[in-house]
Amino acid sequence: MNITYNNLGVGEATNLVTFTDIPNILKVEDNDSGSYARLTIKFKGNLNSVTSKNGEFYITFLGESITNVTNPAESVNKHFYIGSVNSTTAAYAARAFRNCSTIAASFKVENTGDTVVIKARAVGKVWTGVSNYFQTNIPSDYIDVSATDGSSDASLFGAKVDVDVYSEDASGTKYITTLEKNYYGSECAFDMSPVLTTFAEIGKTMPYTMKVSSLKGETYSVLAQFNDNYIAQGYMCNQGNKYINLSDDTLMFAQNFSRGGNKDKDNNTLLYVYGTTIPFSFITHNNGGFNITIDYRDSDLTLLESYSGYTWRNTDSSRKLWDYTVDLAFNTGMKERFKQAFYIDVTLGNIRTTRYNVIKPLKATEYYQRILWRNSYGGISFFDFTGQKSEARDFELSTYQKSIYDYYTDPRNELDKVYDNKVKYTVTLKSHLFEEDGKYVFNDLIQSPEVWTVINGQEYAIILDSVSVEETDRNNIYEATVKYHYSQEPSII
Repeated sequence: MNITYNNLGVGEATNLVTFTDIPNILKVEDNDSGSYARLTIKFKGNLNSVTSKNGEFYITFLGESITNVTNPAESVNKHFYIGSVNSTTAAYAARAFRNCSTIAASFKVENTGDTVVIKARAVGKVWTGVSNYFQTNIPSDYIDVSATDGSSDASLFGAKVDVDVYSEDASGTKYITTLEKNYYGSECAFDMSPVLTTFAEIGKTMPYTMKVSSLKGETYSVLAQFNDNYIAQGYMCNQGNKYINLSDDTLMFAQNFSRGGNKDKDNNTLLYVYGTTIPFSFITHNNGGFNITIDYRDSDLTLLESYSGYTWRNTDSSRKLWDYTVDLAFNTGMKERFKQAFYIDVTLGNIRTTRYNVIKPLKATEYYQRILWRNSYGGISFFDFTGQKSEARDFELSTYQKSIYDYYTDPRNELDKVYDNKVKYTVTLKSHLFEEDGKYVFNDLIQSPEVWTVINGQEYAIILDSVSVEETDRNNIYEATVKYHYSQEPSII
């Protein structure tokens, strides 16, 4: 017997960060050697000579019945024509059996000459212990029937396989649900993602446990248990990881930026920054804490300033995904360094470094708009739009007519009054011109279920209407356009 989760054995499939929108497959495999159940029906003599009416003869197998007709045109659905030649009768009988849903699902029905062979699709016993599994009123002078039930060496054959799912939070372990399937053939598989999604939370890794068991007759057996795994909201994008395997030294940025040409930093995808803060997320396992270093670099990568004053300390060992923000201009000196810098390197614990390209010149625009989103690894990503911005306001008015009886007394000539005014704000943003390796973040953006922006210090959820990335007249130079509307409009009643 072999039990796997995401193709990892029980001992290996632990401390995994799995994602809601990626299939997480739990599979139970067992030896399927054995024999197939087989029923053979041979027509003989001349049954046609003793047939005078429809429905005179029947054949019943496992509760499904076929009955005879005397006209070939009437041999539809579960009716078979009895011909003067036995091979014709066998062909019509096989055709009728194939129209029986229960038989068609579990058996292959073939006819050769005067014989119909009904063979099980899977090894194992089918009718042993079933009373009257085959019945017919056709006289034995006109039909021979032989049956051999199947057998199976698989210990799980005929068993019900259950997967109990438990989640954990501050209040303790909670039972979520049980998935169940009948063991069939050589394996039994479950996609766990729909269940895990029900208790996943944005920006968090939620622990869960899965217990696999079987119930066969009077025997209940616990087959395996998968512990210490986590579910996070995430999805497949830019050929990212299907899951993240945590180890004691795991420390990584929670962002898939592997696409692009090879670079000497963690990110092959080019990342850009215009604002003076960098929000990011990271995934760690048993790390108790580390320093975060910010390096300001000139256009030739000369180090202008290095600041190691940010310190992160772990206050919750069960939490694996963390959000953090660094301020690049927290005092006058650093503000000047940021103005001079062309690159910003963010390093976690002297292990992981991500490089951001500073959009230049900083005075190229008086206004920029930052869009943030939860990315494919559940972390925070952002893009600063410094190109053109346009806003459109669409509104829908509902009016009613007031009473006309104050026509002579009302100082204002008025009849129609506004009952409701629904306004929809649509914003279109254009980016600066960027290199080809900067385009991959937009693949991530367009799939995100949570996107927002910040205006005057307040966060606003936004709904994307369109995202496009187009190459300009210059080869390998691109421009992105994003169109969105606000999730909550000014008029919501």
